[in-house]
Amino acid sequence: MADFKVKVACRIYGFRHRKTFSASRPLEGNGPFMDADEKYWWGYKYYWGPIEEPEPGAGLEEHFRGKDLDFRPRDGFEEAAGFTLCVGGDMMPYPGIRPETTESLWDDVRPFFFSGDLVCANLESPVAPSLPARYIPESILLPGLLNGTPEMFDRIVDGGRGVTFFSTANNHCLDMGEAGLRETLDFLDARGYRHVGTARSTEERDAVEIAERNGVKVAFLSFTFGLNWGKLPKGREYLANYVRFNKPNEDLSPVARQVRAARAAGADAVVALIHWGLEFESFPVRSQVETAHRLIELGIDTVVGNHPHNVQPAERHTYTDPEGVRRDGLILYALGDLLSIHRTLPNSRLACLARIRISKGSVSGKSATRVTSLETLPVYLHVGRRGRQVVDYRVLDFRRLADSLRAGDDRYGLGTRKTREVFRLEALLHRILGPALGAAGSAP
Repeated sequence: MADFKVKVACRIYGFRHRKTFSASRPLEGNGPFMDADEKYWWGYKYYWGPIEEPEPGAGLEEHFRGKDLDFRPRDGFEEAAGFTLCVGGDMMPYPGIRPETTESLWDDVRPFFFSGDLVCANLESPVAPSLPARYIPESILLPGLLNGTPEMFDRIVDGGRGVTFFSTANNHCLDMGEAGLRETLDFLDARGYRHVGTARSTEERDAVEIAERNGVKVAFLSFTFGLNWGKLPKGREYLANYVRFNKPNEDLSPVARQVRAARAAGADAVVALIHWGLEFESFPVRSQVETAHRLIELGIDTVVGNHPHNVQPAERHTYTDPEGVRRDGLILYALGDLLSIHRTLPNSRLACLARIRISKGSVSGKSATRVTSLETLPVYLHVGRRGRQVVDYRVLDFRRLADSLRAGDDRYGLGTRKTREVFRLEALLHRILGPALGAAGSAP
């Protein structure tokens, strides 16, 4: 009953402020700093959204629509070696996402997602085996404290063939407290899986995480915009890389230090895995775009964003570095969820996987490393139910699914209502990711 009252209150508040509640708003979206208006806004989006209109007057839809995401070299660059990075979105624990419901989890996307030199995604919760499993609650009035299970983790890594590199800096990383954060890192280390973003010491935080394939060294760093209602203990701020990215003109010096350290350690390229943005929205706001450009201009080659639980646009940002060299950076603002069942958020079913080629070579006799291709695979998070019970959860190739439904083949039993929803999401997909869908090399 209390949850119903909150839902109604958010609806009434949204009706009274319908002009401002119809499009993205330049807010921080960081729990401890929300006033009453922003809390109503969050509740309105959760129950009555999603928000598909960009920030008014910012010109962002036109900005992204005009982007060229074909990274094929046009200046005589010749590749000597390459590193293919596959990236996915947020992985969250839900009661319906269990080993017995996910036997076919990766079947439809395995050839694309697991075909690179490294497969990375955001581990959106601790995995602390000594503590009980915790899932996204049914009510927003309950604390959203998460804790995954070793059994579901085994499904994620797919016998070592699946996701094997984890971003751990996110707003849920302290859900099980400092002990849970440390236990999660111990768990990953014991299984032999690499991670970045949270740490057990200053030395671990400052260590450069470099993956090398085919002679190409790629450094990874991970930061989060917030920690929900938690905070870093005084004197142990090293536990999580934390920068309030959603604030305009936020100090990015902690990121800059890690980029400099990566270059000093011999990294050919730097990939930043950033937890940021506003939940349940299809476009970033203008201040976030400006922050993304600043991040690229620190010397980052690729920014991979997550947190909004919606897929958001991609762009190439071109700038001139301090040495007068023109450079390109790739920004994926949000890939959407990879594992989730948000009962009130239909747009969270649409997500995206990306495959990024980082090439090392030369142009005009000078050595260079750059992004040389972006491939995208839109996906649909399928929740198959028998009654109210989840019996089949899997990540589907979205375009293949839509084409099958158009041909009258409803092989997953979506039915009329969900089929209509797929076609609505298809239109939204082209509106948001248009240039990325047409980039050279994008999966057919």
